[in-house]
Amino acid sequence: MKQISFPIPSYDEWKQEVEKSLKGKPFDRLYATTYEQIQLKPIYTRADLEGVPIEQYPGFPSYVRGTEVEGYIKKGWEVSQQCEASTPERWNELMKHQLERGQTEIHVVLPKLKFVVQTIEQIKTMFSNISLENYSLRIDTGACAFPFLPLFVAYIEESGQPLSRMRGTIGMDPLHSLTITGKLPMPLSTLYDVMADVTTWAKTHMPHVKTILVHADPYHNGGGNAIQQLAFAFASAVEYINECLERGLTIDDVANRIDFSFPVGSHFFMEIAKLRAARLIWSNIVQAFGGSEQAQKLSIHARTSYFTKTVYDPYVNMLRATTEAFAAIVGGANSLHVSPFNEPFATEDEFAERIARNTQLILLEEAHIGKVIDPAGGSYYVETLTAQLAEEAWKLFQQVEAQGGMTKALQCGFVQKEIENIAKQREQHVKARKEKIVGTNVYANIAEPSAPKHTYTSYGSNHTYIDVKTMEEALSLVKRRAIAQHVIHEKESMTIVAPIRQWRLSEPFEQLRKASERHAETSGQRPTVHLVNLGSIPKHKTRADFMTGFFEAGGFTVVKNDGYMTIEEAVNGILETNGTHYIICGTDDDYVDAVPHIVRQVKTEKSDVRIYVAGKLPSHIEATFMEAGVNGFIHIGSNCYDTIFAFMKDMGVNVDGEN
Repeated sequence: MKQISFPIPSYDEWKQEVEKSLKGKPFDRLYATTYEQIQLKPIYTRADLEGVPIEQYPGFPSYVRGTEVEGYIKKGWEVSQQCEASTPERWNELMKHQLERGQTEIHVVLPKLKFVVQTIEQIKTMFSNISLENYSLRIDTGACAFPFLPLFVAYIEESGQPLSRMRGTIGMDPLHSLTITGKLPMPLSTLYDVMADVTTWAKTHMPHVKTILVHADPYHNGGGNAIQQLAFAFASAVEYINECLERGLTIDDVANRIDFSFPVGSHFFMEIAKLRAARLIWSNIVQAFGGSEQAQKLSIHARTSYFTKTVYDPYVNMLRATTEAFAAIVGGANSLHVSPFNEPFATEDEFAERIARNTQLILLEEAHIGKVIDPAGGSYYVETLTAQLAEEAWKLFQQVEAQGGMTKALQCGFVQKEIENIAKQREQHVKARKEKIVGTNVYANIAEPSAPKHTYTSYGSNHTYIDVKTMEEALSLVKRRAIAQHVIHEKESMTIVAPIRQWRLSEPFEQLRKASERHAETSGQRPTVHLVNLGSIPKHKTRADFMTGFFEAGGFTVVKNDGYMTIEEAVNGILETNGTHYIICGTDDDYVDAVPHIVRQVKTEKSDVRIYVAGKLPSHIEATFMEAGVNGFIHIGSNCYDTIFAFMKDMGVNVDGEN
């Protein structure tokens, strides 16, 4: 076989074969348009890369192929599972447990803790018997680095550990908090004073610790596309750079201490391209500021998506997280958090945490994906997608800059409007089941137990601040055992914007399922539809199966039968049951004679019964059926959510809430 060569087919030859297999269907149907308005082609060739500069080697500007020459071969990504707890003691216990079982980075998001860090004693408890210099740090302090950073530094000094050997990120991201909550705990100018001072202080005392975080999460969890996530994240970073430069730092001082956090969603290749495009954009930005090659290296923390996870059929979230983690690593993330499958209902569960942690450990230790340097490099598809994303994100980034920067763009509502435009598209596609969510809007299992209450805690809800602007002053207070207190500033000095709605893709159908469960609790049964199947099983099965899946997505009980052979049987079948909503399922040919007779006879006896027909029929036939009393038609083009919502309202089901 080694001596045999195979002729390489041309694009035209390939296309001819594809058109044959389509059997008359248009070739254009193989194209798809993403939420980024990028058209995906069925095949990519070398010709697609004409005019696109392709980097030959990783580790060189503009770092599309990675910031390290040898990728993960010498050093893998940091296994960075976020740790939450209700007390400092419990946090210490959980963190040590995770570090003993493969985690390599200490990761905590302070605003998501169920306790407020105010004293050195709490810090001592949290980090007791943990050798900090042996691990990378990822500490998200929320909108402000105070009071945590001075408390943490004082603890390190008192414990005799060298500050200079600390590495990782202890970062603040005020625009993240502003975007999600719509407000900040203190004036933005004050927060920028703190940011600049902490960054200056860290340069001398903790040179290997980054002090500024930039999250793309608000835009991803708001429903935004990859272009928006990139553009708005980098617009935030540029604002941070400019504010720090105004306060006396250099571009290298700032850029080297910014760490980016990108969520990774379900579109596998788009997410890979997003992280690769991020490195290209950052390199160009820092270069434009006059930064060094080292400062142009982007540090990316990735986390699997909260937006894609579901409350129902939650174990499927393990599969979602696995593909998202795989995309993050192929895209070249420096550290990774894999969210537990129960993240949407946020219950502490050692099993869920272990599976999440082991997901990336399997990718590292068993799948060996770190052994290949930039596996996506050279792919015609991925390289083209990377270039397209970078170009479009740069255009949107420039629009933000033209409005005066990220804060101004948030204040005038530009960012919110851009995100909401895409969010509405996504929501409508989910409701119409054009975007499928397995276990939620397709293949739902109504026999599964009721879902737990959702207890997601948003950023900024649980934090205190020291009302000082410099690290030295804060350290002085901390060493005198000052306790951090809430700081209240005058309203007129506050920056207030409309927050971006944070949601999950599955929420519309979860709303319907919960309404169904509440109805079952109060009335003794779920909302119910009855199928009126006409003819033998082969004649009605396809449409009956479609209707079953359609209504089970909303938590309905679907009552079926093996098929009525005559009109009289169908009429009697309806009259003998105590239902309110019926759907006739059969073939178009059987419908012509049967439907009008069935509907007229049934409504003569039970005028308040609702009868629908499964399928899309010619308009003149639909008109005839409507005249006979048919209430509507349900088919693949019907909006599943709207149809079920209307059925529930018609049945008196409380869809809007528990009260």
